[in-house]
Order: sequence, then structure tokens, then C-alpha cells
Amino acid sequence: MEDYAIEVENVSKWFKAHEVKRSGSFVTRLMRKTYLKRALSDVSFTVKAGEIVALLGRNGSGKSTLIKILSGILHADSGKVRALGFEPWTQRIQLAQQLGVVLGAHGQLFWNLPAVDAFEYMKGIYGIGQKEYDRRLKYFLKILDLEHVYNRQVRTMSLGEQMKCNFVASVLHNPKIVFLDEPTIGVDLPSKIALRKTVGELQARYKTTFILTTHIVEDIGIAQRVILLSRGKVVFDDTRPKLEAMFGDKRHVELHLTEPAKINFGAYGRVIGREGTMVRLEVSKGALKSKKFLSLLNRKDVLDYRVAEPGLNFILNKFYAKLDREKR
Repeated sequence: MEDYAIEVENVSKWFKAHEVKRSGSFVTRLMRKTYLKRALSDVSFTVKAGEIVALLGRNGSGKSTLIKILSGILHADSGKVRALGFEPWTQRIQLAQQLGVVLGAHGQLFWNLPAVDAFEYMKGIYGIGQKEYDRRLKYFLKILDLEHVYNRQVRTMSLGEQMKCNFVASVLHNPKIVFLDEPTIGVDLPSKIALRKTVGELQARYKTTFILTTHIVEDIGIAQRVILLSRGKVVFDDTRPKLEAMFGDKRHVELHLTEPAKINFGAYGRVIGREGTMVRLEVSKGALKSKKFLSLLNRKDVLDYRVAEPGLNFILNKFYAKLDREKR
């Protein structure tokens, strides 16, 4: 039997919304039409203990609603949810002891106090023993390079230092499930790398389950699996390589020319960018080895070229565009 940290079965959620009339008399415009808006529609998936899952989707896709249901803030209108064996909204207190939430835009620190005060506060809330607290804190301070920072007032820290301290406050009690909501937003590159490394170490050492929601494509690299939501429905649930393979037959070729050339680049691929003497093409993988394309690369007015696989950002945009076409 699989050891599941999260089980979601046919979950739906509706919200009441209001529509205000913009025309007519003053009294008419004060009247509101109430209707139900479906945020989630028959969502089903499971997450194994120790798995890192990226929950992705455009704004309004249902990501935040789903996270709030999984953490017990909201209840599902239909369907079943189990997180560590608990129904989140009826057994919220029991579940909360084993959850961690890292919110990129909202911290758990006290602005005018040192970060260590927040750590001590979490120690008391979660009943962490002194010996265990000292061991965990020492580990986090070292791996996140916070040993000379955590005793300072939060308002004197850089954004990256604040984010790392906020992460420590959220996972100090060694939760079994951690929700990462835009955990590296506005954070400098070294801090991003440190946070990603820590997530990987916690997964390996404690089999911690991570659910990541982000718009920063680089963060998705730590996830082993991607769940894509669109208009409240799961439209993709598989590994990241499988997602990349859906549009992975394309390559991006960047050509640098001696001068703006009068070449019909459209005959070799789709032109996706031009800047001065640089032209960027999207070309099928197979076409790269054709005699026709090799003749282009061997032209005297081609100074240099670079071939790259499309990034995940490009692939996600392609996927969303495909969904939009299917809904027309």
C-alpha cells in the first residue's frame, strides 16, 4: 500500500460572487446579481510522502483555493480530502501541528525584533524541546548562512535574509508537509540557491513532502512532478520531463550575422525574435540536421550561431496557448 501524504478525490468548490450593473438608474446600479463561481471542479490526485510537487497554473486557476482546502482554511463543497490521514477542515488543529507554510509575500517574523525571537515563539507553540530546538536551529543557521544574521532586527535584514529566516520559522518544528507559496519572490540568487538546497536536504533527510506554487520557473527545477490547473481542473499531472517532452521537439537557434541580411528566414523555421544583426528561430529538432538548414549555418554572412532547447517558461506558455485554443 502506498504511503500517501495527501489524497484528493473529486473535490469541487464554489464561491458566491456578485455582478454590479454599470448602466441604468442610480438605484438599478446599486442592485447586485448573485451567482455561484466554481473555483475547483472534480479535482483528484495523490501525493506520496516525501514527494516534491509543483502546483502550477495561471491566476484564477484554483491553486490558492486548493492549498487553503489542503491546509484546512476552507472546506470542500464536495469530494474527499485527506492530509496525513486527517480531514483538513474538521481536524485542523491536529493537522496544523504537522504543517509548515512558507508565504513569499507574508512572513512570520516580527519587524522590530530579531529573528531569533520568532524562532523561540515557534519553539513554544509547537512544544519543541530545548535540545531538539538547539540542534535544528544550528542546522538551519549553517545551511542557510544565517549565523551572523538571526540575532539582528528583522527590519535591518536584506529581503533574502528575511526570506531565509521566515523559512526557518516555518519549518523549525519539522513538519511532515510544507506548502511553499512563491518562496523565492524578490530574493537574490544566492538566497534562492540556498533555499532550494535546503528543501532538497529536508526531503532526503526527513522525507518531508513539499507542495510548491510559484510563477518563478527556476524554482520548478526542484520538483519531481508537476500538477497543472486550468479553470479549476487538473489538465496535467506527470513528471517534469514528460511536460517538457510535449513541446520538446523544438529548438531555438540564435544567428549572429555580419549585417542585416535579406534572407527569407521563414523558410527555415519560425522567426521568434530580431534585434539588429541577430535573428532567433524556432526550428524542429529534425530540421537542424537537414542539408537546407546546414547551408544556412554555413553562409559567409553568418558569424556565429547558438542552439538551445526551449526553456520551461516557453513550454508552459505553449501549453496554456493549446488549452486556450481547445476552449474556443
